[in-house]
Amino acid sequence: MGISWNDVEDACPENRELAGVLRELDRIHGGGARIHWRQPRERCAEVLGIFRAGHEPSAKLATSLEGVDFEVGGDEHHLVRVDDQPERVFKLTHSDIFGCRPYFSPHDTDLTGKNFHGTGNDSPAFYLQRWMLLNFVSDFRTRFEGVLPQQVGLHLPRICVSQPQITARNPERSAIRGSMAKFGFRRISEDAFLQSSTAILLTDAAPRNVRVVAGEPVPFDAIAMLATEEVLRWVES
Repeated sequence: MGISWNDVEDACPENRELAGVLRELDRIHGGGARIHWRQPRERCAEVLGIFRAGHEPSAKLATSLEGVDFEVGGDEHHLVRVDDQPERVFKLTHSDIFGCRPYFSPHDTDLTGKNFHGTGNDSPAFYLQRWMLLNFVSDFRTRFEGVLPQQVGLHLPRICVSQPQITARNPERSAIRGSMAKFGFRRISEDAFLQSSTAILLTDAAPRNVRVVAGEPVPFDAIAMLATEEVLRWVES
């Protein structure tokens, strides 16, 4: 069981771009350590600001989105549509976090069927790797677009990605389970699936975050990560 990050990076051009962004953030951060959620927010903001200043596509993105209306796409993103790319949806992080990340509890004390719950994610690295893993397991590809200035009154710059627009409706959970099973994903908790061959864990794979197109799952807004040893032991227990 396991996966090579080299294989993930080489899976598609979108992942090579995301991996390049991660390497550049690490280079700017320095010290041989990846910038992560334990870093002070001031340092995280500084690193992303330096990246944005040297990244020409980010400047062009800011210009193209100036004055454009957005809609709230849940707890993680603001959604924007750009006139010259009507086939894509642009997703901007907001509220001084980079989307969400799951935390695991082996005990379902509320009897909801859920062992994975969401919390705010402070790590740009986790956020970018999330899309790399989703790109690896699906032909539905998320593309890095750039880094934007922080919202007024907040601290952290915003990361923007884009995805092809999907017109399919919210599926039933039974349809999600069936489509996930075709690709080796086993349901281990409500809205959570594990691919044993790679240890890729999908959480928040609820009907609002997944579509089923031609029998295949499109987890366009699920949260992907590598399962921890604690989760793997719990699954096997």
